[in-house]
Formats: sequence, structure tokens, C-alpha cells
Amino acid sequence: MNESSESTTVPFALDYGAPQDRLRALYDLALEISALRDLPSVLNTALEHCLALTGSEFGFIGLNSSDGRFLDVKAIQGFNPTTEFYMHSHLIPLRPSLFAQAILDDRPVRSADAVADRRYGQPAGHPPVLTFLGVPLRVERKPIGMIGVANRSSPYDESHEQLLMTYATQVAIAINNARLNDALAEATRDLEQRVRDRTRELNDATNALAEKATQLQKLLAETVTIQERERQRISHDLHDGLNQLLVGALLELRSGLERLNRNESTGVKTSLKQASEIIHQVEQELRQTIFDLRPPMLDSLGLVPSLARYAKQFENHTQLSCKVETNGKPFRMSESIEIGLYRIMQEALQNVQSHARASNVEILVAFQETHVAMTVTDNGCGFVLGERAGQGDVHFGLMGMHERAQAIGGMLQMYTSPGHGTMVSTTIPVQSP
Repeated sequence: MNESSESTTVPFALDYGAPQDRLRALYDLALEISALRDLPSVLNTALEHCLALTGSEFGFIGLNSSDGRFLDVKAIQGFNPTTEFYMHSHLIPLRPSLFAQAILDDRPVRSADAVADRRYGQPAGHPPVLTFLGVPLRVERKPIGMIGVANRSSPYDESHEQLLMTYATQVAIAINNARLNDALAEATRDLEQRVRDRTRELNDATNALAEKATQLQKLLAETVTIQERERQRISHDLHDGLNQLLVGALLELRSGLERLNRNESTGVKTSLKQASEIIHQVEQELRQTIFDLRPPMLDSLGLVPSLARYAKQFENHTQLSCKVETNGKPFRMSESIEIGLYRIMQEALQNVQSHARASNVEILVAFQETHVAMTVTDNGCGFVLGERAGQGDVHFGLMGMHERAQAIGGMLQMYTSPGHGTMVSTTIPVQSP
């Protein structure tokens, strides 16, 4: 609502004795408001026309509130209310009164002396209303508001009433069109905003997928490299360990055979004993190689014993204290979850050995009804996560642990800072038996 409006001179003079001129004026005014699209322009222009058509000093247009309890005054001319007055008085209750009666009865209301009219009431500070004419605004035969004009020099008669009713029909159509246009504009703005938001989301998702694809490609390349290194290590171990032991066992067996041919029974026993010891070493080496590839204990006894055995071997190999503790009652999980947690623990301990400069590592596995949480905590040097995460093998090690956790439906988080050690926490949702 415009609380004040500049007056506009309507470019014609009405002669109520000339019906043809009156109809011509109505036609011109209807064309003018039909070209308007926003509601304030429609209301203010229509009110200017109404004052000119009826020779009135004061007028207003009000529209029904959404709850149907009030007439909300949206346009005023001939009176410039203060902001305080407007905020206090612009809602007129839709109960019997001079101003509301045109809506309640859905018909025109006229008064020759509104001050003396018992139906009339006005708030303090309102200019005196003497002569008054109010007509309803209808859309689909239902009142949506009203036009009120007042303070004509002589009383309003039936011709004014008919004239204003005729024009009110055009005004109601223009108001309805403006509302539809506003609703359409709002819907368009909302749709455009949603399209922008969705486009931004899609762009973000595309960028995230591209970044993820790049990371996975690098991870795959690193995985292939690690696999090749592991194959080289196994080949080296077999060549330098098992191969040498087997050659030694073969030589002892040949020596025993030669001694047997010479009937040297004592020497035969010695050669066979040494060959047996060598073959026993071969068995131990094979067991260790198989365990490194996939611990059989993981299938037979489960996660916790496998972690404890690996921790013991890690402790013996690195001279670092490495303990495994549990919280809650352990239970078996799916093969993929157990091997996933086992590999995450292996990678975490490898990082401790290579980078942490720690003296102690603690592995805690907490079994809950809805999840299993495993933490690997060291007392090492710690680091700034963002800086170290971008370094070669560290980066791919961390990413590999994250990928393993996600592959089994879990989440991995890392907590670290310089001088305060590092904790790798993995949480996997499960259902306890």
C-alpha cells in the first residue's frame, strides 16, 4: 500500500447529462488499467479514476485479508496518513459498519451524512467523512474488497452508484490479473532460484565426482604399484629365503644319499636331521608368507585374535609396544567387515612405523549393538593433517583407509596435531547376533 500518492489529473471532464461521454470515459479508463500488471499501479490508478468519475475529495480501495476477517486498505488518496496512523488503522474489521457493509451485504452503500450515520465509525485522526459511497469489488460473483469514495460536494445519487459499480467490475478484473501476474512472477523467481540452486548442486556434484574419479585413478595406480612391490617382496623372500633353504635341504639329501652308498650310517642320520630342520624352516617361512597375504586365523577365530597376533609380530619386528584391547563382548562379523578392519589396522600400523616416531601403540575394538568401532592410537609426533595428507605415500595410505572404511559401509576419521600423537578411528554399523 502506498500511504501517499501524487494526484493525477484525469484528461477529461465528465458531464452526467451526456451518457455517451460517460461510457466513452469508462472505456478509456478500462483500457488504461487493463494495461497495468503490478497491483499497486492498478490500485492507485483505479482510485484516481474513481475520484475523478464521482467528483470526490477522498477515497480508498481495500481488499479482503486472507483469513476473511478484515478489509485491508491498500490505496488511499485525498488523505496522507502518518505511518503510525496507517499501521494502527489500515485493517478494518469485517463487521457491520458503514465501510464494511458493502462487502458484508455485497451491494453498494451510500450515505448523505456519514457523521450522523449510526453505521459510521472512524479512528481518531481520520478526516471527517460526510457524503460516502462504497461499492464491492467482485471476482466470480464473490466480493474480494471494495472501493470507497467520500466528501463529494453534493450527495451521491444512483447514477454515481451505477457508474462506480460498472467501473468496479473492470477494476476487480485488473486486480485479479495483477495478483495472478504477481503469483506467476513469484513462481518464476522461485523456479529460477531452484534451477540455480540445482545447477549449483549438480556442478558441485560433478566437480566432486571428477575429483573422486581422479583420486580413485591415483589410488588404483598406487594400488597397482603396491601390488607390484608386494609381489617383488614375496619373490625376494622366496628367492632369498625359501629357495636357499630348499637348495640347502637338497644338498643335505644328496650328501645323505652319498653317505648311504658308502655305508656311513652316522653321516646319513646327520644329513637327514639337517635336511628335516631345513624343511621345518621352509614350513615356517611358508606359513608366515601365507599369513601376511591373508591370516587363516581371521577365518577360523575372528578379528580380535588376528589383530592380537599381528600386533605381537609388529611389536617383535619394530620394538614398539603394541597392545590390543576390547570393550564389550566380541562377536563375529561378515568376512568383508573383518578383513576390512584388519587391513585398516595394518595400514595404520605401517604409518606408525614409517612416520610417527612413536614408542607405544594401542588398538581398541569396541563392540556395540549397532556398531563396531576400532581405534589405533599412537604417542608419536603427530602432524598437521592437511599438510601431511598431500604427501605421496601418506596421502594414498590415508585415502586407502578411507576407501576401505566406505567399502564396508563405515566411516574413518583421523585426529592428530603436532606433538600429540595420532588416532585413527573407524566406525562400522553392524547388527550384533
